[in-house]
Amino acid sequence: MTGCVKMGLLFLLCSLCPQDVSKVRVGKLSPYGIETLRHISDFLKVKFDIKPDPSTGTVILKCVGCGLKNLSRKIS
Repeated sequence: MTGCVKMGLLFLLCSLCPQDVSKVRVGKLSPYGIETLRHISDFLKVKFDIKPDPSTGTVILKCVGCGLKNLSRKIS
C-alpha cells in the first residue's frame, strides 16, 4: 500500500468510528487524501476540521465519527 492510500484509509476509519472525536496528525496532504475527504463529506456527511501546524510541517485533522454500528456482529 502506498502512503496516500494509507492516508485515505486513516481518514475513512476516523469518520466511521463511534460518535466521538478522532484526532490525527499527518504529513502533507496528498491529492488522494484530499479527494477522500471530499468523498467522506459527500457520502457520510462527516466534516473534518483541518489545521496546519507550521512548526512541524504537519496537518492536524479532527472529526466526530458518524457512529456506524456493525449489525452483523454477534452479541454474546
